[in-house]
Parts: sequence; C-alpha cells; structure tokens
Amino acid sequence: MLEIEITGVVLAGGRSSRMGENKALLAIGREKVLETVISAMSAAVQNVLIAANDRDAYLEFGCEIVPDRYVGMGPLSGIHAALHAADTPWIIVAACDMPFVTPELFRLLQTKVLEDAVTLPAGQGKWQAVIPMEKGRVQPLLAAYHISSLPALEESLNTGRLRMTDWLERLQVRYIAEEEVAQATGMDAGQAFFNMNSPEDYTQAIRKQMEEEEGR
Repeated sequence: MLEIEITGVVLAGGRSSRMGENKALLAIGREKVLETVISAMSAAVQNVLIAANDRDAYLEFGCEIVPDRYVGMGPLSGIHAALHAADTPWIIVAACDMPFVTPELFRLLQTKVLEDAVTLPAGQGKWQAVIPMEKGRVQPLLAAYHISSLPALEESLNTGRLRMTDWLERLQVRYIAEEEVAQATGMDAGQAFFNMNSPEDYTQAIRKQMEEEEGR
C-alpha cells in the first residue's frame, strides 16, 4: 500500500448561533468536544489544523489555526483555507461539534485514501474526495479531500454556490457505505456522525455519553 501523508483539519469557523455559545468548547464528559475530535483524528493524520477565524479561542489546543480566505461563506471556506494551508496532498476534515467520533472512523477514511494509491480505473484520473454515507445522505463534513479538488472549490466560492453538494457533483468521489462505517467502528452510523447544533442536541449528547459510561 502506498504511503501518503494526510493533514487533519477541524472545521471550527461557524458562529454557533443556534447553540448560543461556542459549541466546539462545550464539554462532553471530561473533554471539550474539540479535544475529542483532535484526539480521535490524530490516530490517522500527521498533524492537525484548526480552520477558524477566532484565533484566541483555540490557542489552548496547540494546533496551527487557519483563518478563512473567503470570510462568512460557510464550511466550504474552511475547507478551502485548509487545502491552501496543508502541506500534504490529502486532508481529512471533521466538524468541531461531533462528540462521538472515534479513531476507528478516521482510520477508515485514512485506509480508503491509501488503498491502491486512491486510483480510479485506468484513464479516469484519481479520487478527489472520500465521503461516508449515513441513511442515504452524504457526510461531507467528516470526509477526505485531495488538493486537486481546490479549483472547483474556488469556483464555487467565487460564484456564490455554497452548497456542498454542488461542489461534490464536480468531483470524483468515493463513497463509503453506511454498513462499512458500522463494521469498521462498531458504532451505529447515526451516532458516529451525530453533531450538535442546538442546546437540545447538547443535552442529548450528554445523555448519550452518560448512558455509555454506565454501560461499561
């Protein structure tokens, strides 16, 4: 298997408007959510960047902080900034509000990136993205992207087409089936990709964490 270095990127540039406070810094159990994401991601990458515009909020984590070049344009702008900043051909990204991600989930993405040099059948080029599925939906905020996806991303940003799906339609994407995610992680995909957008989501995450700890 070809060895390819990968940079990890935590997307933390959102305003957390529905949560009412910075959701990346909320605690689930003994760790802040951002700590959990960085720790799990570190099992599969060479280094971790934080894509964020509030530099002071994240200095404690000891990671390079990368601001948006296209400010206020959503997660696409965070991925764009990270692709520019990374010194590796691939990045693995994760949203900052996913408290149940595990090393196994990131290793699955790493494996798919590394498999058979990530090459499509002869003459069709290479994969530009590796994205898991959950209940028929793509999960582009916990996925891997190749530097070759950058031109299409810049065009999307320059034309104001900010939906992730519009960008992905222009890429060679390798999708990971939900069943494969469950087999690799031992988790229900719904929990693996659970994200917190509201206080109700945060309460649910705390409850899930407590139930897990009681079941051990």
